[in-house]
Amino acid sequence: EFNIGDEVLGFAPACFSSRVVTATTATAHKPSAWSFEEAATIPTAFFTVYYAFSHLAQLQPGEKVLIHGASGGVGLAAIQLARHMGAVVFAAAGTSEKRAMVKHAGADYVMDSRSLAFAEEILRLTEGKGVDVILNSVYGEAVNRNLAILKPFGRLLELGKRDFYENSRVGLRPFRNNITYFGIDADQLLTERAEL
Repeated sequence: EFNIGDEVLGFAPACFSSRVVTATTATAHKPSAWSFEEAATIPTAFFTVYYAFSHLAQLQPGEKVLIHGASGGVGLAAIQLARHMGAVVFAAAGTSEKRAMVKHAGADYVMDSRSLAFAEEILRLTEGKGVDVILNSVYGEAVNRNLAILKPFGRLLELGKRDFYENSRVGLRPFRNNITYFGIDADQLLTERAEL
């Protein structure tokens, strides 16, 4: 379905090269209305959140989602996809400017990502119930705070790598509520699960 000269977007190893070779399954036609710069922002960010929300978390309309790092590329894609899927969006960003941008991007509730008070704020906003899904990119004690605000059958989608590489400890008590913790590395999907 591709011809020489077609304008495309997609995934490939070493994508910052001037030329790459990849499978057609990792490629799509670039919409003609998009610039190459706009198209370049789509594959990694939207693939990551689609895989996280649709495939792993199986996000349902009406569920509550907390998005950490919501002002970055993946965070902004997550806001768009979560809203498209009918979720209520709680978003955390680090500065007042970024929080304003995240609110403008469609988040229902916005909070400071540089404070561990996000957990108390979530519980206040949800009348103590918490959220169904968390897209996480924060580390350390914030992970434990995330686990504490997940509803029963909640899903934590971990994008950050720091806690993995530092072999950080997580208590198992929150898992009594049937919660699920997913570690996400989209690069591994390309090599280990290309068919997916």
